[in-house]
Amino acid sequence: MHLRKLLPALPLAALLTACGEDVSGGEVVAGGLGIYALLSIAHFLIILWAAYDLITKPYPVSKKLIWGLVILFIPFLGALLYLFMGRNKQEVF
Repeated sequence: MHLRKLLPALPLAALLTACGEDVSGGEVVAGGLGIYALLSIAHFLIILWAAYDLITKPYPVSKKLIWGLVILFIPFLGALLYLFMGRNKQEVF
């Protein structure tokens, strides 16, 4: 995966996930970002990785549609399921 394409999205993801967080209670991590913001960024990157991998693989349209819906409607768990079960396997779905 080309990480250079994803780098512009990281500041936006950090901004969107840290907006409503109260970091004044002593839970400051990594220069002002809370642990929940860091986990949110990790979740976002895993979902982005799964979606990118699904789009770029030469799977049949039906398989892409089913896994795309799983990733869309069950965001983090669906991405993990795709990465561990559906990737590089022709017999799943």
